Amino acid sequence: MKQEIKPIFLAGIVILIISVCIIFPIEYRKASFVTDLKFTYSTLGVAMLTFMYAFMGRNTYKGLLFLLGSCVFSIICWFIFLPESALSKSNSKVFEITIAIFSFFEHFAKLYMGTVTGVIAGLIFLIVNARFLKDANRYLLFFKRLISYLVILGIVCFLFAKGGDWIFEISEYLKSKS
Repeated sequence: MKQEIKPIFLAGIVILIISVCIIFPIEYRKASFVTDLKFTYSTLGVAMLTFMYAFMGRNTYKGLLFLLGSCVFSIICWFIFLPESALSKSNSKVFEITIAIFSFFEHFAKLYMGTVTGVIAGLIFLIVNARFLKDANRYLLFFKRLISYLVILGIVCFLFAKGGDWIFEISEYLKSKS
């Protein structure tokens, strides 16, 4: 089994290197928006699927189903826990069209953020689950997995909810402390 995984894993590494070192710089020069990086995202997706197959083998479909479930759960969490804006709760007849437009975009943003955070949290959880979570007791293992997934999803959702360039904000905070 190890001999089958090694070539697939190496293929994933090669696809990832091609995507990051060749395709991304070429597309970045011509891109005005993030959506212009189509081939970069496509090859990163192929690299992710290749890595998933290398690590999970025949259980790749289970991993993809878990990512889909993670997306659905994250979308539900975004709709439940992210508060509605005061504008969408207004009953004003004068601004009815404006309220409808803003609430549409607000729901679209929740749907988009839920999908992105679900995929990222699901991928991180699959790595954590495969490498760190092991226990002989099935019930204890289930609760460890549940708690670790919820913590990972909470952290990823918090980082995305704060928005902006949080890495820049953290680096600026550390610069001001020193």
